[in-house]
Amino acid sequence: MKQHALSATLAAMVMLFAMTGCGGGEPLPPEDPAASGEPAEADPPEAEQAPEEPAFDIASVPLSDAPLGDFPYFTLPDGYVTNDKLSSTIEVGRFPFWVGDHYVAVQGRIHQANIRVVEGKTFSAIEVEKSIRQMIVGAGGVELTNMVIPAAASADVLTREFTLDFSNGLCWPSEPVRTYVVHRTDKDIWVHACTYGGIGGAWVIAETAADEPEAKVLASDDLSAAIDDKGKVAVQINFRSGSAEILPGSQPQLVQIDALLRERPNLRLSVNGHTDNTGTAERNQELSTLRAEAVVAELRALGTDVSRLEARGLGRAQPVADNSTAEGRASNRRVELVSIAPVPDRQP
Repeated sequence: MKQHALSATLAAMVMLFAMTGCGGGEPLPPEDPAASGEPAEADPPEAEQAPEEPAFDIASVPLSDAPLGDFPYFTLPDGYVTNDKLSSTIEVGRFPFWVGDHYVAVQGRIHQANIRVVEGKTFSAIEVEKSIRQMIVGAGGVELTNMVIPAAASADVLTREFTLDFSNGLCWPSEPVRTYVVHRTDKDIWVHACTYGGIGGAWVIAETAADEPEAKVLASDDLSAAIDDKGKVAVQINFRSGSAEILPGSQPQLVQIDALLRERPNLRLSVNGHTDNTGTAERNQELSTLRAEAVVAELRALGTDVSRLEARGLGRAQPVADNSTAEGRASNRRVELVSIAPVPDRQP
């Protein structure tokens, strides 16, 4: 497609948004019923008004620990490209992502791009959509919706100003929009992807800081009882996704492990790191080892006698759940405290 033809296509896209209820930078004033001869309708009773839409709960999306490259993280399949004239990145912006029944305003770093096919290749919407989905799901993301957004839901969102600002990342309003999110411990990555008219596509990728997941803390007595009963106990230590950096919210659990070792001076433990099966076996082995060593290092900083500890990385070799599901992968990413036999007697 030549540049002037593509520019005309984008201009038509903006006009189509305006024609389907987007309006200008300000909402259009309501039509005067008296001018049309129609009687004015009374406001609906308060009890009949639609309830307020619930806020989207990002915590309902499973955490991903998959390795990622640099922002904007995702690439196109062979034969498809973007270029500088039809893409841009802003460091702080806001974009509304459709989640099935309402928009979620995401603020952060935002990249938008128009997707083109290389010369000599026919654009395939199915090929682009399949590749994007496989890539994002492979990074631990989930598809939140795949649908045409109702025009009524977009009337107050897709203003003329908005469609001009994001013209390279939007498609015709009659085309389905696919929304994805990758939920990580340190960031959330949102993707709005679409194709239009069988001739092109677009996407918007946003990165926003994520709230640290709440860590469940096992008290030292509970840790001790579990070790006596089963010889080991799994503890929730949250790491920055894809790294061995322990997040601050895990400090209370580390304090309880330190208390356990002080209460039972004869107890020796192996601190075992485990991962899911995302990524290579070599990378998982390395990451699990680094995480186990990080736990030992944090305990040393608390004053723990770490001569009684061993750090072991077991990678993905010992799953406790099915790695084919996001929930299973989350269960497999864990730290276990394993008693080095024989189990010592508890101190009185």
